[in-house]
Amino acid sequence: MATIKMNRAKSAAAAISYALGPNRMKEDTKEWLIDHGCPPEALKGNDRAVVRSGINISPTYATDEMKAVRQHANGDTVKNQVVRIIQSFAADDLDITNPNDWQKCNEIGYEFARRSFGGVDDESKESYYPPYQIAVYTHVDGKGHKLHNHIIVNKTNLNDGKQWTVDNLDQEWRSFREINDAVCREYGLKITQERSKKVKKTISERELELKGQYVWKNDLRTRIDEALAEIKKKNINLEDALKARGVDVRRRGQNGISYAFIDEEGKKRISRGKRLGTNYERESVDGYEQEIKQQREQQERAREATRSVRLDARRQAIDAVQKHQRHVERCIGTSRGRIERFGARKQAIIALVRSLQQAVDRSIALMKRLRADFERRKAEMKRFQAKIRKMDSIKSYQDLERQMRSAAKVAEQSKKTAAPKAIVAVTLRDELPENSSNQLIAATADMTRYLVMVDQGVWSGRQFKFSDPEKKALEKATPDQLQKINGIAKRQARRLSGIVDDAVEQQKKNAERLRAMRNQGKRYRR
Repeated sequence: MATIKMNRAKSAAAAISYALGPNRMKEDTKEWLIDHGCPPEALKGNDRAVVRSGINISPTYATDEMKAVRQHANGDTVKNQVVRIIQSFAADDLDITNPNDWQKCNEIGYEFARRSFGGVDDESKESYYPPYQIAVYTHVDGKGHKLHNHIIVNKTNLNDGKQWTVDNLDQEWRSFREINDAVCREYGLKITQERSKKVKKTISERELELKGQYVWKNDLRTRIDEALAEIKKKNINLEDALKARGVDVRRRGQNGISYAFIDEEGKKRISRGKRLGTNYERESVDGYEQEIKQQREQQERAREATRSVRLDARRQAIDAVQKHQRHVERCIGTSRGRIERFGARKQAIIALVRSLQQAVDRSIALMKRLRADFERRKAEMKRFQAKIRKMDSIKSYQDLERQMRSAAKVAEQSKKTAAPKAIVAVTLRDELPENSSNQLIAATADMTRYLVMVDQGVWSGRQFKFSDPEKKALEKATPDQLQKINGIAKRQARRLSGIVDDAVEQQKKNAERLRAMRNQGKRYRR
């Protein structure tokens, strides 16, 4: 069925602009309609009004035409220029995704507006069209996705220039509602037979609510609602609950009831229950109070039944509680065992961490010993180089003989000397990058380069020192890194040992050469 809402608007231009909505159709509205089966070609326009029509006016130029009529009649000095009616249809009556229903919706709105403002049904008469300018705009947008019409009526009469006025707006709205029902029946729409409302509000009340002003009937309804809620919680009657809130209730005859109170403005207000809504009529109020009394009686009977529970039922309840308690105790014992196991695991983890720390400390000590061996080896190589330099300064056969004996002694000592121990590294020697940003790798590269220089006999004699970042990096090496380091150290030691052996073999050759020269010198002396 179709429902209508009615109010006055001060500005006709603003009301028409909203209803026409030029280029204001939202993209999400189009997407929703297309997703639910609406043909895309029907949504080529961007105006909110998908269908428009007018009585005694062009709906596209309604703003200018209405203004011209008002200026001609009274100089456009009217306070409320137009009447605005919103006619909305349920989804069961008209399909918002069907363009044919759009046209049907606009036709229903057109016919309703024509009849509501004086147009007679007989087309042969001159008064078929009402003496007012009326524009009808059909919308497909809105949160509820329901077809609805915006009907804008210029209040200025075209015949006499007078303004459209009514003595009782609520009564006029009721007559409009009957016309709306009749038109909807003619178009095959369903009409609700019973229009009783739980809360009845007049048009004047709605307008005051829209303006945010005080409505004394709303105040009265609120006080009655609070009283009804209180009698449900407390064992008091409705009269006492209302009196505590400043409301006097009076029952008349069999079905009548009225409420009186002093509103916020200090005026005494009286209203019958049927004017507030079905919730406040005598039948509803008395029925609600009687229902609460019955509920209390049932609760009292239930409490009496609870008190008369048999002894065996109580024992069963006690046994169930005890059983549950034993189950809880078993669960607590199981939880304690879990906690103890977790504690044991925690202690084991702590012990493992301590052992790892000890292993790291031992590795650091090993690194320090390796460095000390390295310094010792450096001193030995210095002495070896000094002896080689002495062999280069032979001045006589006696010096040659002494140097040969010294070389033989050095060779014998070199055989007894263990292979030098390489300083630790964390990666393979061949994979060490130059100028690495990793301090540990950089320190390893420096030490390896130093060993090679010592083995090749090109060491300049400077004292080798690590930088502070390299020292910290070596001390913070992890056990996994140290394990890799030990393997690399062994390979490096074997390589350097080969270099030393080659040097010893070369020394032997030099000694043989010197011995041959000495023998040749003896023959020359003979």
